Amino acid sequence: MTLTIHRGTHEVGGSCVELAADKTRILIDFGMPLVDESGNDFNFNAYKNDSHEELIKKGILPDIKGLYGEDRQIDAILISHPHEDHFGLLSYVNKNIPIYLSEGTKRLIEIDAFFKGNKNYLKNAKVIKPWQEFYINEIKITPYLADHSGFDALAFLIEAGNMRIFYSGDFRGHGRKKKVFDEIIKNPPKNIDYLILEGTCIEKESNDNKTEVDIENELIEKFSNDKLTFISYSSQNIDRIISIYKACIKIKKIFVIDPYTAYVLDKIKDLGSIPQPKWNKNFRIFFVSDRNTRKIAYNNELYQFKYEKITEKEIKDNRENIIIRNSFNIRKKFEYLINPKDTQLVYSQWKGYLKNEKKFWDRHEITPDFIHSSGHAYVSELAEFAKALNPKKIIPIHTFAPDKFREYFRDKVLLLRDREKIEI
Repeated sequence: MTLTIHRGTHEVGGSCVELAADKTRILIDFGMPLVDESGNDFNFNAYKNDSHEELIKKGILPDIKGLYGEDRQIDAILISHPHEDHFGLLSYVNKNIPIYLSEGTKRLIEIDAFFKGNKNYLKNAKVIKPWQEFYINEIKITPYLADHSGFDALAFLIEAGNMRIFYSGDFRGHGRKKKVFDEIIKNPPKNIDYLILEGTCIEKESNDNKTEVDIENELIEKFSNDKLTFISYSSQNIDRIISIYKACIKIKKIFVIDPYTAYVLDKIKDLGSIPQPKWNKNFRIFFVSDRNTRKIAYNNELYQFKYEKITEKEIKDNRENIIIRNSFNIRKKFEYLINPKDTQLVYSQWKGYLKNEKKFWDRHEITPDFIHSSGHAYVSELAEFAKALNPKKIIPIHTFAPDKFREYFRDKVLLLRDREKIEI
């Protein structure tokens, strides 16, 4: 069996791993890079008109034989979760290659494609379920549900011949699905030869390792005043939306989302206890005028949210009880209500996104309060995970600091380079 990490040995994002047995080749994840060669945010729009050949030459598409053209040599692609740095390049692959993923991941990728106007690149999707093994020729695969900010995320146990490889995907042990992390620590898969382990936070250990429960409690404290509150979060971070929702309900504040967020929640409502605006009179939708709202309207699905709609006047008259999603169009719409004495901004996502709107908030003399926890495992959780699985070798991935692994896992660490093929 051979292993090739086409991208991800020295960066966060763009993950792509190939495993090849005697008769079968599979990929795990096929993500878009997050940064370019200079370390700046990756701007895919600058390359969207390039051909496959040009994208391969520029290093954006991995140079993988039999993946793109008619000469199909890849038997399957496994997608761990619905973040673009793990699925974002799927539209370029041969459409006959089956894509294996969870139901939640499938739906969120389809939502992403709908709003971006992409052609559906999941026509050959195969939905898989946690802990239900399946085969791709002679390769046996067992998905494991993972605790991550990406909804319905999976890790994978891969078996072929005498080899057992565990691909962690992105995971953590402090979210609302912490019990699945605890369960794998308690009952780990045995006899793991290689653990391909994500290390997003390997260089960021601190004493401030917040859990999702901590976030909910901090939100309750922060919301417990008479200020109009703008809050930033990802509409696909379901754990965080649940934390905000529960905090608002406990202190009787009005949680106002946009139609895009409502659309996302509606599309996955049968996959768990996913908050819906119809659940509570304090969970409302403001029909902000933006391209996402127009897209939902054109699709004749905006009408279903009319009973949970909140008007501009209601927000203005109840400003001290409003917790409203922060977006470009919403903050511009309600700019006339923003006053540093009675307005606050809570930032509950990666701080890096703030740079795009910092001038706006500086102009209004609003300093954000950061209430956030990582979607990735803290160092202590990585150590606990690796100890439980007890692999013969640990291969770092999804990290800018692979060398840091040696501080914690010493001689078990096997450092690879992108595109380096090894026999395992």
